[in-house]
Amino acid sequence: MRLHLLLLVALTACASAPTGGGGGGGIKPPVTFIRSTAESRATRTIEVREGLQKAQAMRLVTEGLEQKYVVEVTDPRAGFVMTSWQASLLRDGVPDLRYRTRIVAKFLGDDWRKLQVRNEANWARGDEWDIGFDVVQLDSVSAELQTRLGAAAKKP
Repeated sequence: MRLHLLLLVALTACASAPTGGGGGGGIKPPVTFIRSTAESRATRTIEVREGLQKAQAMRLVTEGLEQKYVVEVTDPRAGFVMTSWQASLLRDGVPDLRYRTRIVAKFLGDDWRKLQVRNEANWARGDEWDIGFDVVQLDSVSAELQTRLGAAAKKP
């Protein structure tokens, strides 16, 4: 009986223990990660409010992103802002380097009346990266930027 119990405990421990080698070993990406290469799913568009000058709009986007992220690239003439990749998943209080995300924001058209916000997320499986986006992060960043520079909702 003890031998059976010992074998059962050993098998259970082996089945639930993560394996080395960076392959994930049964550890899955966060549920907010959506594996997809469809850009339309990973993008939100914000209508920019009237009267906002390009320099003001660029500053509002940059400052909004800098509250939580490191802005790595800005091009004020093109209306482009990109954050650096960051490990955005914590496991036991430690960043999990297998999961990384970044935000890309770009004003559309010559008049900058629309801001396109895109989220990119990668999940490492061994030496390969699954490509997708983080839906919760995308919605959160989009809502923040909508508050900062979005057009007021039209009344019916």
